Amino acid sequence: MTTTTPPEGSPEKTEIAGPPTPAPARASGVALPLSYAAIIAVLLVIAAVGGGLAIGTIARPSPSPRPTARPTAAPTPTPLPTTDPAVFRQTLSSGCATEQGLWVVSNGGGLVRYNGKDWTQVDSTLRTLTQTSCDAGTLYAVGPVGAVLILDDRARQINAFDLTVEDLRAVAAMPQGAMVVGTQGTVMLLLGGTWQPYASGIEEDLNGLVVFGLQSGWAVGSQGVSYRLEVAGWRLVKTGVDVSLRAITGPNAQTAVAVGDGGTILAVSGITWSKVESGVDTALRAVAMVGSTAWIVGDDGVVLTVDGALVTPGSAIPASPSVVSRVDIGTTCTLTSVFAQGPDIWIIGSRGGVSGVWRLNDGKVTERWGEC
Repeated sequence: MTTTTPPEGSPEKTEIAGPPTPAPARASGVALPLSYAAIIAVLLVIAAVGGGLAIGTIARPSPSPRPTARPTAAPTPTPLPTTDPAVFRQTLSSGCATEQGLWVVSNGGGLVRYNGKDWTQVDSTLRTLTQTSCDAGTLYAVGPVGAVLILDDRARQINAFDLTVEDLRAVAAMPQGAMVVGTQGTVMLLLGGTWQPYASGIEEDLNGLVVFGLQSGWAVGSQGVSYRLEVAGWRLVKTGVDVSLRAITGPNAQTAVAVGDGGTILAVSGITWSKVESGVDTALRAVAMVGSTAWIVGDDGVVLTVDGALVTPGSAIPASPSVVSRVDIGTTCTLTSVFAQGPDIWIIGSRGGVSGVWRLNDGKVTERWGEC
């Protein structure tokens, strides 16, 4: 008799196991009864099916993983070009350079600055400005109906106002301030922070101005007029031409070059004007002196250089014939401004609301911007 102990926590129970029943003896090779064979066959089928299912489940290849949806990264914006193309989709009219950078004004657009790398519109206020002049730290610009803009390039401050009802057509920066000229003989001087009239009795429209001091300079204008600023005032000096003169420049009151309509180029020695044959008949609109060479620009993309035009009165050296050369900068736009910055010549032009800027060195275009 065997006694089994129930698991702990179960009601106590005692079972009496009888002697084991011996398994029936089977003779080798004896066939099983049909009923047993059927039962075994059924069990084998069930086992095979179950085993097959199990094997099939295990052996079935894992399905290809579906790609996980990942958020598409936003494309990196294309970097803006170093030069804003909008700068040149307006009528750029004139420019000059301070110690801090190069400035360009527009006729009906904004104020543009070039820092040696980028062209940017620093002021989007639409202004009609046509001529500029710079000293080391200040830009002066003028335009129709007395428009004046003064920009302090060191403090980056702009002062814009209307000075008169007359159109202002030229401006010259001076150590003491600035001088402007315009229609109906307008001449005004900025001195000590105050604007005041600085001429009387002039009736012609004045288009160009160069100043060497409070009592020294030249102004030129319509009908070929020229006025020389002296201690006694403005002296009328005949030029021998009757076309509009549009610009004038020179190193001093004794020697200067003026340009105007019909390809006119004039050189003055003392108070005597002489004509220089330009070889063109288009309007010449701006002139700048670089050493002894005059750079002249005008309509239809005309760019001229004149050597030998400056003749000092009383010089013991005989005057050399003026040599006029044409420079091709690859445009037919109207060129309205030319100025020097160090060894470089800068030219500004426009046509149909788009503009261009050219940089020349050693007489050749080294850089070009814009759509003109």
